[in-house]
Amino acid sequence: MQGDTGLPASPAEWSGWWAPYTDDIYREALAALRPGQTILDIGAGDLRFARRAVALGCRVIAVEMQMSVVQSGIGRGPLPDGLSVIIADARDWPFPSGLDAAVLLMQYCTDYALYVRKLRAVGCPLLVTNARWRLGVEAIPLAPAAPYRADRIGWFACVRCGHTGFTPGDPALITEEVAEHVTNVEGCPACM
Repeated sequence: MQGDTGLPASPAEWSGWWAPYTDDIYREALAALRPGQTILDIGAGDLRFARRAVALGCRVIAVEMQMSVVQSGIGRGPLPDGLSVIIADARDWPFPSGLDAAVLLMQYCTDYALYVRKLRAVGCPLLVTNARWRLGVEAIPLAPAAPYRADRIGWFACVRCGHTGFTPGDPALITEEVAEHVTNVEGCPACM
């Protein structure tokens, strides 16, 4: 039953709201991971993705700030070996070293740049996310990318801040390849 606000009234009803992704999104994210890796699941919600990553053979550290949402996930059965749950705000919680990848399935994340800074600081090489383009899933290498160039026509996606865009130029130079390629950059106009 929904409360007066039109939102779910109980933690069990919130479960569907906290896991808005389809199996296809989870499969796309899992495809970027390998058995034996140590994964940080940022904003783990009700642990649906974390459980799937453990089943793949990953060791998962799931960070979620909403205890009631995590409890709804724990209600689905005991936590599997290889899954550690941290109840904390990932913006403030110190990320551990030794990560092989981080997963951020949060289309409308407003803290992308903070998470990238924190992941780079602990040497994490890869971020699997849908936060940059807000659709689909991409695996972003966290090594420094090429600097943004205002004279390079085409799509760009900033590794540092998450901003995406298209650098315009002479229409005669926009080929099919230019229109379909995305260049990972650092220091885009939004970073400045």
